[in-house]
Amino acid sequence: MIRIGGAQMPVTAKISNNVEHLKEAIDWAAKNQVEFLLTPEGSLSGYMNTFEYLEQSDIQESFREVTQYASESGIGLALGTEFIDTLPFGRVKRSQIRYTNEQGILTGVYNKQMVIPGETSYPGEGPELIEIEHFNQSGPVKFKAGSFICNDMWGQRNNKQCIINDLFYYEHHKTNILFHASNGFRSEHAGISADESANMRLFSDMHLWNASRYKIPIITVDNCYNIDGTFTNSPTSSQSGIILNGEWLVKANPSGTDYFYYDFKF
Repeated sequence: MIRIGGAQMPVTAKISNNVEHLKEAIDWAAKNQVEFLLTPEGSLSGYMNTFEYLEQSDIQESFREVTQYASESGIGLALGTEFIDTLPFGRVKRSQIRYTNEQGILTGVYNKQMVIPGETSYPGEGPELIEIEHFNQSGPVKFKAGSFICNDMWGQRNNKQCIINDLFYYEHHKTNILFHASNGFRSEHAGISADESANMRLFSDMHLWNASRYKIPIITVDNCYNIDGTFTNSPTSSQSGIILNGEWLVKANPSGTDYFYYDFKF
């Protein structure tokens, strides 16, 4: 058995603030014997920050700081963050879920596929099956994880979607759990009315419900602030929690910081 948790938490535009929010989430996880923790898209980097900002702020050092802090409590992470990646043609910014084990060792990376223009992020090439081995008091726990980042679950790029093909891929590979890190538009701050925001949340939650019908549990978390990192009391852009086969096993509060967990037997 392994206890996996999610952190619906503030994602600000400043990395140093995000480090502190992440440490608070890790402290909660340690207090509640959570062994593996998912955070929202951009939870370390901020959302839609520039390549130059990430480089000047030394995103890699902040990543090491957070993962080391988590490892001191024996907590693995599925950490949503923008990051600087090196490809054969040069260095690019990507939106990622970076997986680390209870020792703080990087065990896998997923790159967002359905990026939007404002992110200026280089898109991922396809689904990534992350094989995780976590050690707890009962011994090793092995499970296969799939990943989606925000728009991957419901969006399009070049008139194409990835959700159905990726779900087939994860189903074929007998994936145990899907991690979904989100950071979506909501509220009048994003130039949309409250009614439009509510409709967008229904649209997002419908896709989560449909995806959960593949009978792979989905753990999903959203930023509880505006996408530019400022405070808001309005509901998140999608429901945070854990959903399986159309039923929510755990639901987070609709707004504000909230943490949750569930005990899985893989």
